[in-house]
Amino acid sequence: MNINDFFELVETEEKTHKWTLACHDGELSPIDELARVLAIKIMEHRLKPRLFQAWESRLNGGEPISEKTKATIMAFTKPAFGNPGEPDSINIEHLEGLVSQYLWYFVCKEISDETIVREIPPGFKSTDPGGDALMIHRLGDGHLRFRLWEIKKLVRRNEDATASTNSTISRAYEQLRSNALEYLARYTSIGQELDPELSDFFGNLVEMWLDATPEASAGVSINTSEVCIGPNSFNDFGEKFPEFIEPVRLLGMITAVEDFGLFSIKVQEFVWKGL
Repeated sequence: MNINDFFELVETEEKTHKWTLACHDGELSPIDELARVLAIKIMEHRLKPRLFQAWESRLNGGEPISEKTKATIMAFTKPAFGNPGEPDSINIEHLEGLVSQYLWYFVCKEISDETIVREIPPGFKSTDPGGDALMIHRLGDGHLRFRLWEIKKLVRRNEDATASTNSTISRAYEQLRSNALEYLARYTSIGQELDPELSDFFGNLVEMWLDATPEASAGVSINTSEVCIGPNSFNDFGEKFPEFIEPVRLLGMITAVEDFGLFSIKVQEFVWKGL
């Protein structure tokens, strides 16, 4: 099942940018099922097939896995999700950050109207250095375009908190503007090693961003609770990145569930259940 099947999507197209609001529809499916499917997709992404099959079988009520298999799988899960049954073994901010990045990753891939020819997905941990993600698309005319993504999450820690997505979007703008060149320089070396066919394109990422060529574009994604969605989201995207509006190359996303903090914990618990 696709992750975006759990959401109602509303797309908004402005003169300078486009953005998508994806809100979980509890009437279509319970939040626990969304958390379970996301956990499965995360583990399938992180593990090789044999380990994933063992983990998924245990998740679905199968026989306990061997201690060696468990130790092997935990090498991939412990840094991101902590020790099973020990919530304090992982910083909650880091857990939410990783869930945020993966939720964006799968929704973005599924709803993209541009062919994805190469992707550098979220890191092993949410605190890994460098950019959050990079995608390279092939446009209808055959040309390539990369999009550098800044991904953030927003969770209110108490009932009196009033933070909205607008302030988080502003911070994402600032971080993307300040750090884009370093992020792209890191991706250049990674991409040149991983994909010889695209090595020339990867080698020019920094220059294409600096020159704001048609091949360069930017994306900002916020993952949050529904109550945190502010009015007029992304309305100043074009003002912050005016060099990317002709042609329009700015893309925003807000993905929301009822309670993002609780949702992140549910994803963690489903990961643990397969161990």
